[in-house]
Amino acid sequence: MKNIPIYGITEFSETDLVTAFYANNLRSHLQSHRFVNSAHKHSTYIAVLFTEGSGKHEIDFDTYEVRPGSVFLLTPGQVHSWELSADINGYVFFHTESFYNTAYLSKKLTDFPFFYLQTNYPVIYLQEDALDSVIPLFKAIYEEYQTHLPFKFQKLNSLIDLTYIQLSRSYQEHNKVVDKQPFQYNRIKKLEKLIDENFKTKKLPKEYADLMNMTTRHLNRICQETLNQTTTDLILKRVMVEAQRMLIHNDVTVAAVADSLGYEDYSYFIRLFKKQIGESPKKFQNRMTNSAIVNSKNDLLF
Repeated sequence: MKNIPIYGITEFSETDLVTAFYANNLRSHLQSHRFVNSAHKHSTYIAVLFTEGSGKHEIDFDTYEVRPGSVFLLTPGQVHSWELSADINGYVFFHTESFYNTAYLSKKLTDFPFFYLQTNYPVIYLQEDALDSVIPLFKAIYEEYQTHLPFKFQKLNSLIDLTYIQLSRSYQEHNKVVDKQPFQYNRIKKLEKLIDENFKTKKLPKEYADLMNMTTRHLNRICQETLNQTTTDLILKRVMVEAQRMLIHNDVTVAAVADSLGYEDYSYFIRLFKKQIGESPKKFQNRMTNSAIVNSKNDLLF
């Protein structure tokens, strides 16, 4: 079975910050890196601002509208691809976690609301006034990246910090919840990490509650209050994302996916997938395969 390709910085950059940071005008970026023409992952954090054009962006198999003023913020490991109009433009930058975190002693990337949790909503649709304040920051990052001036590394870190602060003010999905319940947020982060490490072998809420030294009922209440989802919802979401990631390759069987994810009952896995995703695993696989064939002809696929 083929693995979904994972791209870091080195596939896009040949500068002195080759392993840590990359920025570009979006149109130039897309024209220069046409080799990325199917669903893939990144090992870095990504911020993309669209100033012109339209399209759709698929992130972990959810589809989001692309329009001027939209900013997408992706975390490492998310599978994504997109279809964009010919007049698309904007700015993009990638960076490693350490590029930001090592520059500051008292804060880290996950302090920002759009990077709090794996379940965060990945797009901000900026209003005109907010957009007017964000575009100059993205532009300044791009222009500084092109220079070879002293303190380039430090200035890029400062500009990224300012950009994330400005974007956080427009992001409404989770910050109110986290501000009111920081302790609950930390527990959800721990739960998500445990699910990510164990979802193939542990499917029951009780198993995660035991790992977190609390009752199943208490853990479920935390999930409901913080995310408006049950513990089971979070477990199944992670399982289904992985199933979809595996099925986008037409050389893997549905039975092999079920077995890899810990489902001995093949027919139960099919029923569960259809209930969660809305179509059978095979239908999903065929649809994604046909879409990949079409998208391979589109040069503007990121």
